[in-house]
Amino acid sequence: MVTMTHRIALSFPGGAAIGHDAIIRSQGQASMQLFQQIDARTFVHRVDARGRISHVNAAWLDFGAENGWPVTAADVVGRPLMDSIADAQLRYLYGLLMARLRAGHGPFRFPYRCDAPDCRRFMEMQMLYDQAAREIEFRSQILRIERRPEQTLLDPLHATDARSLDLCSCCKRVSTRSGWVELEDAVMRLRLFDSDRLPQAHHRVCPACADGISHAGHARCSTGAH
Repeated sequence: MVTMTHRIALSFPGGAAIGHDAIIRSQGQASMQLFQQIDARTFVHRVDARGRISHVNAAWLDFGAENGWPVTAADVVGRPLMDSIADAQLRYLYGLLMARLRAGHGPFRFPYRCDAPDCRRFMEMQMLYDQAAREIEFRSQILRIERRPEQTLLDPLHATDARSLDLCSCCKRVSTRSGWVELEDAVMRLRLFDSDRLPQAHHRVCPACADGISHAGHARCSTGAH
């Protein structure tokens, strides 16, 4: 989930059904029904003063298991958070927010996506600083889930070739000559629907998401320390 750690947020290979399904709309002539799911859990991990993961809650571990990453607390506690974030720009932005929290600013809150091949997960991250413990707490919640036809581009087990494309770590849009577009649009524009092998997805942060995360930190900082 970049976080739960962003390793989880970025590389879940599958998507388990979570919560109660409610049909919310149909899509185009195909009348494909999308679903909104309700999941009230809060996924929590904490990072100590050395930048190492010090705690993950049961919901965080459950979400990992539901999405193809079954780990125990012992597997992740003690590991540097930044080792779980593949994109250098995202590591930089997270580093800035964490430094500002420790300097007395915050808390910070921003949206992001944690998609699976068969669904879009719209999520929100909140970052808070625990002065007494000198730890930063990351709290993620799912705002809504929309079902969609499976997108093999997000399946890490699908065969790839020498081509590559840029996938935003935060909004899951793809960079094309026309700009950053939704994954389904990119598949059509790049004619990936008839390919046995797909390009390798390289994670980076699109300009809109980079600006949004930076603004989230500066907006809180402008109010002064608390």
